[in-house]
Amino acid sequence: MSRFGSATALAVALVTIVAVAASGAGPAPPVGAELEALSQPPSFSSLASQRIYFVLPDRYRNGEPANDKGGLSGNSRQTGFEPADPGFWHGGDLKGLTGNCTDTKTGLARIKSLGFTAIWVTPVVKNQVYQGTTAGYHGYWGLDFTTVDPHLGTDQDFTSFVDCAHSLGLKVYLDVVVNHTGDTISLSTTGFVPPSQVPYRDCHGKKFNPARYVTRKFPCQNAKHMPNNPYVLPPLRHVKSPAWLNDVTNYHDRGNIDFSSCSAECLEQGDFFGLDDLFTEKPVVMNGLAQIYGNWITKYHVDGFRVDTARHVNAAFFRLWVPKILASARSAGITDFPIFGEVFSTDDLYVSQFVRDRGLPFALDFPFQDAAAGFASGSTNAGALRDRLDDDDYFRTPNGIEPTPPTFLGNHDMGRAAFQIEQKGGGTGDTLLKRVLLGYDLLYLLRGAPVVYYGDEVGMIGTGGDQQARQDMFPTQVQDWQTQDRVGSPPIGTGSSFDVTDNPIEEHLKTLAKLRDDYPALSTGPSIVRYASGKVLVVSRFDLHDAREYVAAFNAGTTSATVTFPVSTSLVGFRPVFGGVAGSSIEYQWKLTLAPMSSQLVRAESPLTLVPPTPPTLRVSGDDLTSMWRVSAAVRGLLPVSVAFAVKRRSGGWTRLDVDDSQPYRAFLDPAKFKKNEKVQLVAVVRSLDGKTAVSGVVPFTVHAR
Repeated sequence: MSRFGSATALAVALVTIVAVAASGAGPAPPVGAELEALSQPPSFSSLASQRIYFVLPDRYRNGEPANDKGGLSGNSRQTGFEPADPGFWHGGDLKGLTGNCTDTKTGLARIKSLGFTAIWVTPVVKNQVYQGTTAGYHGYWGLDFTTVDPHLGTDQDFTSFVDCAHSLGLKVYLDVVVNHTGDTISLSTTGFVPPSQVPYRDCHGKKFNPARYVTRKFPCQNAKHMPNNPYVLPPLRHVKSPAWLNDVTNYHDRGNIDFSSCSAECLEQGDFFGLDDLFTEKPVVMNGLAQIYGNWITKYHVDGFRVDTARHVNAAFFRLWVPKILASARSAGITDFPIFGEVFSTDDLYVSQFVRDRGLPFALDFPFQDAAAGFASGSTNAGALRDRLDDDDYFRTPNGIEPTPPTFLGNHDMGRAAFQIEQKGGGTGDTLLKRVLLGYDLLYLLRGAPVVYYGDEVGMIGTGGDQQARQDMFPTQVQDWQTQDRVGSPPIGTGSSFDVTDNPIEEHLKTLAKLRDDYPALSTGPSIVRYASGKVLVVSRFDLHDAREYVAAFNAGTTSATVTFPVSTSLVGFRPVFGGVAGSSIEYQWKLTLAPMSSQLVRAESPLTLVPPTPPTLRVSGDDLTSMWRVSAAVRGLLPVSVAFAVKRRSGGWTRLDVDDSQPYRAFLDPAKFKKNEKVQLVAVVRSLDGKTAVSGVVPFTVHAR
C-alpha cells in the first residue's frame, strides 16, 4: 500500500471534505475558456528530453599543454599544476574537451556519439589558485567571474567549445556559483557566529534583519560593524572581479558552517568550507550575480545553468535572481533556459521546498539517486522508488511544468555510479556490472533527464567522493588511479580511457539513448507505477501523441520474477522493444517474467481505447507528511489522464494550484500562503488524452493551520 493511502494517513488527517458532483450553492465550477485554460495538461521543459554528460574539463583531455600552468610560474602552490596529485590541475582544457568537432574518439563528437544531447561543465571562471592543500581545478573557487580560467584556455576557447557543441546538436549547461567566491577574507574566528548572538548592524550601529530588505534599499554598512571583524590582506584586496566582489560588506562574514550542528541561518550565512559566503540578501549582490551570469548567456549563448550549493542562499534569492537570468536568456533569443540547482539532501520533501516555495526551477534529484542506487544494488526494495515518484507531486507548481529533474547515480562529490552501487552492497565483477547497467536502465526508462558522470562509461569506480571521484580520462600520472579496478574493463595503467571502446556500459548507454530517441514517451510521457514490491518495479509510460502505452519493468533480485499487474491497454498485448520478454495478456492486465538483475521495455500493439472522463471525486484532508492540506482527486478507470486543481479566493476567478498527470492525483494548500482561516473554493478538472474534460463538484474549505 502507498504511504499516502495508509490507515495512519487517514487517522492523522484533521478534516476530510468530499465533493462528488457540482453543488447548487456557492460559485459555479469553471466553464468555457476558463475551463479550457485551467485544464491544460502539464508542459515539459526542454530539460526533460536531454541526456546530459557531466564533466570536469581539467580531467577530460589536454588539448593545449602550453596552458597547463595557467600562465603562472613557480611551484605547484603558485601554479596549481601537479598532474600526479589528485587535488591539483592536471592539464585538461577546453580545447581538449572540444576536440576537432568531427573525431568521435575524443572531444565533443565522441560525447555526441555516445548518445548524449547536452554537456554540463563545471565552472570555467578564473579560480583561486590554491587553498588549504589543493588547487581550484574544479572551478568552484571563483575570483574573476568575467573570464575563463587560463588553465582551461581563453574566452575564445570557450566560444569555440559552445559553437562546436551547438553544431553537433549538443546543449551546453554551465555550472555557476551564487553562494560563495574563493577565500580571500580573514575573520577573527573561524566558527560560525549566529545572528542571535551578534546581529547585523548598519553603519550607525543599529540592528537590522537583512531578510526584510531583499527588495528595498539596504541599510548602509561598514566593515567595523560586520559580525566577525572581516579583513583582507593587501595582496588580495583587488583580486576579485567585478570590483564589487572585493567589498567585505558584500559577504556574511559569520565564519564556517558546522555541518554536524547547523541551523537554517548557519547553512545560509556560513562559509562553505571556508569560502567567502556572499550576502545574497543584498540587492547589490543579487543584481550583481544576475549581471555576471547574464553576461555569460548573452556573450556565449549557453543553454542553461546548473547552480552549485543552491540550498545555501537565502530563501528569497531564486525568486528574484531567476527572472533576471531568464530575461537575459530571452534577450539572447533563448526562450527555454533550464536552471537546475544542487540541493544536497535525500529528503525529497525538503528538496521540494526549493522548487515549490523558493523559485528554483529544478533541483538535481538526490532523493532519486539514493533510491535508485539502493534498488540497483539489491539493498533497497522497490517501494523507495515508488515513493520517490509519488513525491513528484510536492514539486508541482501552478506553472504546470512537469517535474522532470536531472537524475543520476553518482557524481563528483559523492562518488561515481559504480562506487555508489558497490558501497550499497552491489557486489563486484560481473555482478556489479549487471547492477550498474540496471541502474542506468532506471535513469533512461523512468522520468527525468539522465546525467552520466564522465568516465563512468568506461567503468571507472574510484574509491570515494570528491578527489577520489575525479580521475583523468587521458593517461593519468596519479599512481593509485593507474591500478584501480574498473567495472567491465581492466585497470587503465598508463593508457588512455579514450582507447577503451568496448566497455559494456558505453554500449549500453548508446542503446538506451536510442530508445529515448525512438520512444519520446520515455522523456515526456506520464507515469503510473503499476507494481512495486520486493525487488520488482513496474511503471507504465504513455505517449501523449499516439495514445500508446509502454511498460518498463525492473528486477533487482537474484532470481527470476513473474508478476501480474494492471495496464490501460486491453487484450491486444505488448511487444518487446528492449530486453527479453515472456508475457501474456489478460483483460487490462499483463503478466511478465523478468530475469535476475534485468530490465524490460514493452510497447502496446495498438493505441489506447479512449472514453470520455467522468467527474472526479475531490477530497481535502490533512497531508500525512507535511503541515499542508492535501487536495486529492479520485478518478475512475485505468486510462491516463491529467487532473488540474484550482482554487477560487474571495475575489477573482479560478486559479490553478497545479496539474498532475500521474497517480496519485494531488495538489497542496500551504496555510502559510493564505490568510488565517481564509475561506476558499476548490475544484478538480480531469482531462483525457483527447482533450475531453469533466469537473468535480466545488468544495468550500477554510484554510487554517494544522
